[in-house]
Amino acid sequence: MRQQNSNPMTLTRNQKTVLIISTLLIWTLACRAATRLIIPDTPTPVPPTSTLTAIPTLPPTLTLSPTPTALVYEASCPLVPSKILEESISTDRFIHGNEAVSEEEITYVVHYTVVGDQLKTPLFFEVGDALEDEQEDRVTHEAIWTLFTHLIPAKQREVLNGFAIFTDGKENYLAAVNQADRNPYKWELNVDIADSTVKTELAYTLLHEYGHLLTLTGEQVEVSVNLYHHPNDSDMYQQEVEACPQYFTGEGCSNPGSYINEFFNRFWTDFYAEWLEIDEEENERTRENMLDNFYDIYQDQFLTDYAPTSPAEDIAESFTFFILSPKPELSSIASEKILFFYEYPELQELRMQILKNICAEFQE
Repeated sequence: MRQQNSNPMTLTRNQKTVLIISTLLIWTLACRAATRLIIPDTPTPVPPTSTLTAIPTLPPTLTLSPTPTALVYEASCPLVPSKILEESISTDRFIHGNEAVSEEEITYVVHYTVVGDQLKTPLFFEVGDALEDEQEDRVTHEAIWTLFTHLIPAKQREVLNGFAIFTDGKENYLAAVNQADRNPYKWELNVDIADSTVKTELAYTLLHEYGHLLTLTGEQVEVSVNLYHHPNDSDMYQQEVEACPQYFTGEGCSNPGSYINEFFNRFWTDFYAEWLEIDEEENERTRENMLDNFYDIYQDQFLTDYAPTSPAEDIAESFTFFILSPKPELSSIASEKILFFYEYPELQELRMQILKNICAEFQE
């Protein structure tokens, strides 16, 4: 399911980092010229130790794109999205998860029911003495959840009915989403309290997790209720896969016109069979090494070294870059993945809303 670039371009990881940062600097300068009347010429960068508190917003800047029916929006605080992206991609593996971490090493601390923007009815798990302070730290729990609500519009959060705090120690998994325990059509957001102290990295990860909610729920995927109730039935899983003419996400069969099915058909079909062999490797360390080799071969097709973990992770990473980076030129398959989202007017509008929210939450 590997899509080869008709004009292959092999970049080392250092070259790719330089390219991304260079692009961000170009975008920052361009946006600075466009917003000089709104923002002083010498803005104060976001401090590395930003706290999880809301700050006043600046008005967004709208610029007409070459397409008459579309608007291209860049943030009125251009240094903020670039800072979020730059700081987060430098630690990408840790932000999304270390696959060598087992479920036994993950400790759930507290679970909340989500009602609108509020966290209700906390359910406390049994934890050792070392995690009692984290379990009782409702202020931090609320701050993490509030950041998510400040970034993602309320309409886009309706699929969530749960929020959990967990930990597996520092620099392993930072966050995840999963189907709710009692409702296959609702989802839960989970965040590691030990890794949530750097606001830029947390913001990037929350955008990534929302990318999953955007592409795996609602009208996007026909949920398999059978698999939801029998998650360990491998025969049933294989039957569901074989019965799905589109991309099978694990939760169900993606609909023909869904974002993830279109993304899969365009970017994954040429090397999917090869990736499946890697995905079937049971030893996590071996699988991670195989994925690293896979990325080294096809790195011009991926925006981060975490993206080849799966089509679902790839589209979530690409969505996050779509939100935080300037609209790129078509120079590689990786850049084409960002441009993919511009084909949907509703996602351009969503990007406008989220960038406005980012400027409201962070001070430049």
